[in-house]
Amino acid sequence: MSRKHTETESPTSALKNESARQRWELFHRAIAHAKQTNDDALLESDDSSDSAGGPLLSIVR
Repeated sequence: MSRKHTETESPTSALKNESARQRWELFHRAIAHAKQTNDDALLESDDSSDSAGGPLLSIVR
């Protein structure tokens, strides 16, 4: 029994690789979005705390 394609050349393998690449891209975009949202929230809280004159809290990274 012979095979036309090897495992790396099969169409299903190519689809799996593309699917994995898309999942990783989506994962990295989600991480970048979460970081940006976190940074925006930190800046917003810093701006509001400066004008309020209340106790100063800082987050150490």
